[in-house]
Parts: sequence; structure tokens; C-alpha cells
Amino acid sequence: MKKFLQLAMFLVAVLLSSTAMAQTGFIVFYEGNNGSQNIVDTKDDSPGQDFRPAQNDEARSVQLVAVRANCTIQVFDDPNGSLRDDFCIITTKRFIGSYIVNSFEQSYEDDNVRVTYIRNNGLDGKVSRIKIL
Repeated sequence: MKKFLQLAMFLVAVLLSSTAMAQTGFIVFYEGNNGSQNIVDTKDDSPGQDFRPAQNDEARSVQLVAVRANCTIQVFDDPNGSLRDDFCIITTKRFIGSYIVNSFEQSYEDDNVRVTYIRNNGLDGKVSRIKIL
């Protein structure tokens, strides 16, 4: 119920934002797998972002809400975004109304996304750097 209320409040904020922002997609990182537990960070889908998450070493999954086609989200275990540790690359293949990447520790492809995971010692709950391209 708490997760539902958090998401509902987030979506109301999106609806009340400006027209330009209403056309922006949102990327919502969750503490649990399958888009569960608490929201640990939320960003829009504008390209060129490179940041440390609001809550370090917490994210295990991500929900894409109204995200543009060809958006690439990279999550890294290394706080500097090094490719020497675990990382995951998620690329949207088309506009996404709503979609959950259940874990950063799996590679797969479907009609919506291509997810590539490079393993070292595990990434879920260890995300320390995020890039949105």
C-alpha cells in the first residue's frame, strides 16, 4: 500500500507539472526487486545525466514511465562509473508507457527494452553511479 501511495503521489506531481515536463519521461529506482519497496531516486529521461543516486547502494530495480525511445540508462557498482566492476545497460527500443526492469542482474531483450548485465560480484542493491543518455 505504501508503494502504491508513493507512486500515486509521484504521478500526481507529474500531472501537475508544466506542459513541457508532462511530456518528459520518468525513471524511478526502487529499493526492492520487481519495482518493490521504497523509491530510492527519481529522474527524468533527459539525456546527458551522470550522477550518484540519492540513496547509494540501495537500488535493485527500475520503473520506466513515459520514457522516450532510444533512452539508455546505465547503472554501475563503481561510484565513478568504471566498467571494471558490475554494470547494467538498459536501452528502450520504443516509447515506454510503463515498464519495470525487475533486476539489474540479468540480460534479456524483448519488444520494449534491451538489458545487458556485466557481472563481477553482483549489482542489485549496490548501485553507486547512474548515467542517462
